[in-house]
Order: sequence, then C-alpha cells, then structure tokens
Amino acid sequence: MNENNKRLLSLLGLARRANRLSLGSDPAEEALRKGQARLVLLAEDLSQHTAGGVRFAAEEAGVDVLTAACTMDEISMALGKRTGVVAVNDAGFAKKLHELCEAGTGEHGTVMSEGGWFTNVALEHADWIVDPGLLDYDDLIWIDGDYENGDDTFHYDIYLRPWGLYWEDMDESGYPYSYTDWYLPLIDAGMPMPDAIGEEPSNDFNPHDSAPLTQTDAAASGGDGIVTEEQVQKGYVWMNEVNNNIFDATYEDIVAYFGVEGQFVKEEYSDHMKANYRYYKWISEDDDSHFIYVNFKEESPGIYEVSGYNTSGFSGEEAIAKYLDTVKAEAAEANKAASANAEMKDFSVEIAQFAKDDVKVKIMTKIPVSGWSFDDGKRSLVENNDPTAFGAGAIQFEVRENVEKFDFYKDDFENYQDIEDRVIGGITFRGRTYKYIGYEWIQYIAQIDDTRALSIGLRNLDCVPGTMPDIILSNMSFR
Repeated sequence: MNENNKRLLSLLGLARRANRLSLGSDPAEEALRKGQARLVLLAEDLSQHTAGGVRFAAEEAGVDVLTAACTMDEISMALGKRTGVVAVNDAGFAKKLHELCEAGTGEHGTVMSEGGWFTNVALEHADWIVDPGLLDYDDLIWIDGDYENGDDTFHYDIYLRPWGLYWEDMDESGYPYSYTDWYLPLIDAGMPMPDAIGEEPSNDFNPHDSAPLTQTDAAASGGDGIVTEEQVQKGYVWMNEVNNNIFDATYEDIVAYFGVEGQFVKEEYSDHMKANYRYYKWISEDDDSHFIYVNFKEESPGIYEVSGYNTSGFSGEEAIAKYLDTVKAEAAEANKAASANAEMKDFSVEIAQFAKDDVKVKIMTKIPVSGWSFDDGKRSLVENNDPTAFGAGAIQFEVRENVEKFDFYKDDFENYQDIEDRVIGGITFRGRTYKYIGYEWIQYIAQIDDTRALSIGLRNLDCVPGTMPDIILSNMSFR
C-alpha cells in the first residue's frame, strides 16, 4: 500500500473515532437525506448495483461521490467494520479526504473514466480507475474492467509500459504478447517503437542516431552472484514471507543476507519515475537458470533500496512449502542476537475504547531506540522507523468492554488455533492465532476490570522467546 492510500485510511480511522462517519449504504443514504453528509466514499470493489443507489441519493442531496483506491477489506482494517460505502459527516474531514482521493496513492495521482467506449460498450464514471501508485511495479499503468453485453461477458486487464523497458521484474507469465520473439530483439538492438505489434521499424533507422536505453555505471558494485540452490530458494522465502521490511532493505542488506555481491545486470534512469535503478541477480551454482532478480531504486544519493523482485526457473510456492519454517527459525535466531544488544528506551501510550475517550488503558513498555515506531491511527507499535511502512510487522492494541467483543469477526478467521496463555504485566492473557484479511495474527486478550478488556495483537510477527516482540511484551505493564 502506498503512502497516500495509507494517509487516506488513517484519516478515515480518525474520523471514525471522532464519530464523523456513517458506514454502509443505508446509514450513508440516511445521512444524505438528513443533510449531514459532506462527502461519500466508495470502495473500488463495491458492486455497481450498490454504488448506483448511493450515487443517486448523493446526486439528489448535491453531495460529491468519490471512488477511493481502496478495497472493502482495506477499509474494514482501518475502521473495524466491513463496508464499501462511507459517508463523511464533517466538512474538514471531507475536504482532506477529497484532496487525498484526487491525489491518488502515488506521486503521479490518479485518473478515472467519466465517459467513452471500450469496444462497443459505453464507459461510465469510475468504470476505469488508473492509479500507478497501487502497483508493485514501476513504470506500469494497469486498466481493468468487466465487459458486459447481454450474455457476452468477460473481465479484461490492460498493461502499459514504456517502450524499451525490460519486464524482468515480473513473472514470465506476465510478459506481453511476442515479448521474447519480437520485443526483446528490437529493444536490444536499440530500435524505436513500431506502429503495431509484430511490425518492423523503418529500414532507414540507424540505432547509433539515438542514445542507448540503458547505461552501465562503472561505480556500481557487483560480484558473480553465485550461491547454492538452497540459498536461492531460501532467499526468496525470506524476501517474500519473512522480511516484513523488504522494501526498506538496501542493496547492502541483501548482500549481507546472501553473503555475496549480486551479479550486476544493468543500470538505467527512469524518466517516468525520475530515479535511477539497478538490477542484480543471485544465481544458483547448480543451475544458472534458477535465480532471483532484484530491482533497486536510488532513494537517496548512493542508497539503493529494493523496489521489486521475482524468481526465475523455480517455483516460489514450492520454495515456501519447503523452507518457510527453516527460514523463520533462522530469522528468529538473528533477531534474538540483535535484540540482546539493542539499546532500549521507555515507551508509553494511552489506548481508548472506540467512541469512549474516557475508557482507556495506559500501556508502558520498552522498545528499541531505533527500528520501531508508533502508528497513532492504527494504535500499533510498528517494526519500522516509518510507522506507515507497507507490510511491516506490528503490535496492535484495542480496548473493548469485554473479551467477547473481540470475537465479532471470529467466523471469518482462518486457521484458528488456541495457544498457551501468557502473563503480561501480571495479568493472564488468553492466546490464539489465526489469519484474517491476509494477515497472520497472534492475539492475546484479557479482561482488565469490569469495564475494560484489552487485546494485544501481533500482526505478521513471531513471538519467539528472546526476539524483540517477546522482549516488548515481557516489559509491558498497564495502568
């Protein structure tokens, strides 16, 4: 999730706690009828039927309707209620949310259809939403939609990238038509873009008349990138499943993990992204067709951070099935070693019950001086210096009237298991693990007193004894 999208969801969370939202189509339409609503936000995956009814009510009330670049699942994580319709009943919040929606989730903003045609079917408002900031790949525009003409229906995806760009950051299944047998030979020869796929450039083109599309920087580090087959596969598992801060990892961090410099492939400057990129491989010594291809973006002068990665020659799913437990155990040992020598500082925060600011619990513990931060919007300690970092592990706090309130979504939990109770701050907390909306959770819940229950939820974090999450919980107390 990109920065603007995080800010939008965080702001929605603040508005919810301020009791300035009406959630769901019926409450939103009621707020519109009463003249309370100042803006209506719709999830991007809301059904056309539901959206149509809300749009009609908003038009009657003279209130703007915007489609946010967020799914219902993402909204539910921010608001604690699954919905695709949000009425904003505050002018200040409405103005800021309006600005964020129009800005999109990245530096390039967003556009949406207001009319036109796709083949012989009319396009209407927000049938197409184009927001490059939502994508995991640079220099990519993605358009998707549903074609409906009587009984003839299908879903379509359109991917657009600049001519001359290698698609090696994507899985081969995502390569465009004629990528290997037509596109690659042309761009490797420095040819300009023809007018049609399969067409050859004009015969009078001289590739020496144009500047090369890529250039090699002699200062770029690099080695042979050769590691064992096991290291290649475990490296992918570590990057994809275990390292929650992989997109903050530098080239040096990846080198430290593999133990060798990567094989330098190329360097190029993206006019679109206004940034320099370097591409490296870590290759199996047993089969050079098996490798991890990693893209690095220059985030600050001389500092290259991971911007994308993919596998070649082996199955990522099979690697995960084979090595996940091993890689998690190795990461836990590394975390324990680092945690044992970490400089710590005191941390405290008051967590209030939703819509009841006078019902709260003060939480006190110790956290590292560097490497952890607090996200006020999501009431979470985050395993990253940036509390909004995408994918980072977190310890989330919630206060309710009683522990039963934490079971509201229990029917939607996957892989539910009760685990051993844990004493935290002198109080026995009941433990459980589950998967919910794409996140793996370890949750501890306890009744603090007659009116307060506390949940401590570890999202995408293990709590192995001696690791930093375990140390934070062991130092925790309540007031």
